[in-house]
Amino acid sequence: MPLGVQAEVAGVKETIKALRRVDPELRKEFNKQIKSVVAPMVAAAKSSYPDMPISGMARAWSQNGASKFPWDVRKVRSGVKVKTSTRRDKNAVVYISQGTPAGAIFEVAGTKTPAEPFNANLRARSSRVLWPTYERYAPEIRIGVLKIVKDAEKTVQWMVD
Repeated sequence: MPLGVQAEVAGVKETIKALRRVDPELRKEFNKQIKSVVAPMVAAAKSSYPDMPISGMARAWSQNGASKFPWDVRKVRSGVKVKTSTRRDKNAVVYISQGTPAGAIFEVAGTKTPAEPFNANLRARSSRVLWPTYERYAPEIRIGVLKIVKDAEKTVQWMVD
């Protein structure tokens, strides 16, 4: 149940696809550059996860055979990933996601039904991590991604011409 923070820049999908067609190594370099732009945000998000949000999260819990808890802050921190996708059904091309079940539950619990006891207890002690961290770093990320995309577009044009 990955949870992602998304920001779309027009033309990114087409640029990434063109990079891959022209030279797959350019696509890999593009991904490395994107990851370096969002690295400060990812580091800040990883360090913001609490050791134990609420005591009940320390217990093992599974749903339909899939393990959701116990909370392991090391796993939750390692679950924060930067991804790029050019799939048609994706709204965002570059996104940061939380790939662990416990981390994803932590990020979304209380957003729809804050009055439920679990949600109220969790939000009283800990706020979400990914979205607020993204909002703090959004201007730098936008500027960096735009620069990388413009450079990639120039590279594609140069190689195609």
